[in-house]
Amino acid sequence: MSSKHAALSGHVRRLCLLGCDPHIVIPHVVETLRTLVGADWGMFFYADAQYALSDMFSQNEAIYAMMPLYMSEVHNTEMQVDAMGVSFSTAMRRGRGYENSARHDGVLLNSTMYNELYRPMYIRHSLELTAFDGKRGWGSVTLKRMPGGRPFSERDLADIRPLSAHIAHALTSPKGRHSNHTEDGRSSVIVVDDTGKIMLQNEDGMRMLALAGGESASRAQHTRLPGWLAPLLANFNGIWRGCAAAPPFLERFNGAGRFTFRAYRFDHAAASADHACIAIYTEHFPPLAFEIETRGFQLGLSERQRQLCIYLLLRRSHGDIAQLMGIRESTVIDHVRKIYAKLDVHNLTQLEASFRNV
Repeated sequence: MSSKHAALSGHVRRLCLLGCDPHIVIPHVVETLRTLVGADWGMFFYADAQYALSDMFSQNEAIYAMMPLYMSEVHNTEMQVDAMGVSFSTAMRRGRGYENSARHDGVLLNSTMYNELYRPMYIRHSLELTAFDGKRGWGSVTLKRMPGGRPFSERDLADIRPLSAHIAHALTSPKGRHSNHTEDGRSSVIVVDDTGKIMLQNEDGMRMLALAGGESASRAQHTRLPGWLAPLLANFNGIWRGCAAAPPFLERFNGAGRFTFRAYRFDHAAASADHACIAIYTEHFPPLAFEIETRGFQLGLSERQRQLCIYLLLRRSHGDIAQLMGIRESTVIDHVRKIYAKLDVHNLTQLEASFRNV
């Protein structure tokens, strides 16, 4: 395996071992595997305990519009078996899917599935990897190439196959509350009325709302605030009427990070208004280890350097880091010098800023 492939594979392994919510991990896994094999884009299908499709993520937004057709006519049907040799649920039961569409190319090109799904979506070749834990599959990555692209090779499949168990671990391992989060959050605003009905939204805000609730961030569609946010709107009447008070505040932690919600009066009260108009200011602070792994990889830091950066940003001493990583303190100092040189920084404050401003 080339050094580039080794670096990409190492990034996937580290992402999958962080114990974070799969909904923030999987998009990065898909993108890394897409890069590793040179695919045009990728998808992920989640499976539940009954081997059924429970959720999905796609880098190609147009796929979501095709899902009703896929679910009604293709998913777990003879059409899928005829075209690809296996249905989704059977693949999850046995822990292995169709793997490479090139194996079924002659049948696939003449199938109804190809004409109704692949051709309209401008898909020609697919590579599939089932997330297998040794007993069953918990989902599958599918990587796509468009017409004009070369078929995926068996070498492509061999390059990603060793990551199957790591992805399964990311999907099934317990997700605890992380103790350290980034200091700079991503923010958005959702406008609601005092009954919780959503009046104005944007993609970022709905994504944060979904992640905070442990839901899919790729297909987040809410018409009302979830029940766990109801306390934020309780006793809002005083602020709505202009009384001086701090904005209502709610904080939530889960495997995707720390989330904060603050409610503000959106406009002035009117005697004739039926409902208050409230702006919910939302912030998401991802787990620090996840942020350093993803941003550090983008910055070109090695696995060892990314691991060391976590301890540096936690303000651990060089001696503590040496003990935690099982290396000499002089080796830690050498790593720090190389990190600073690679990122063109000169102290810890500048290092922290480099992770905030990628």
